[in-house]
Amino acid sequence: MQLTLRINGEFKVMRESFISGLTMKKYNRLREKVDYIYDKPTEEQLDALIGVISEAFDKQFTIDEFYAGLRKGDFQEKIAEFVLIAEGLLDENGEAIVKPEDFKQEDFDATPSDTDGAS
Repeated sequence: MQLTLRINGEFKVMRESFISGLTMKKYNRLREKVDYIYDKPTEEQLDALIGVISEAFDKQFTIDEFYAGLRKGDFQEKIAEFVLIAEGLLDENGEAIVKPEDFKQEDFDATPSDTDGAS
């Protein structure tokens, strides 16, 4: 995952390709209280998530620097990217884990199954 934050008037590029087990443990504790994909987190829940993101980046930035250093659209995108990585839907480079080319035509076979027991 790559972050570019504006800190003290300068852009700082940070890249973290390693999401540790400890980071996942902390994320999972937060996830027990709020589903960051489907729910709208409170300010406190969002601060807690950004704290975990900061820890994943070896505390190279504070929670406030994260808020102040990103444009609104980039802010939402980076939160979503981290959550999708934590949920196992993206790899640490932001690439989809399952890609359309991973599916075979038979995965989309529309032939009805007769296993429902209806006659």
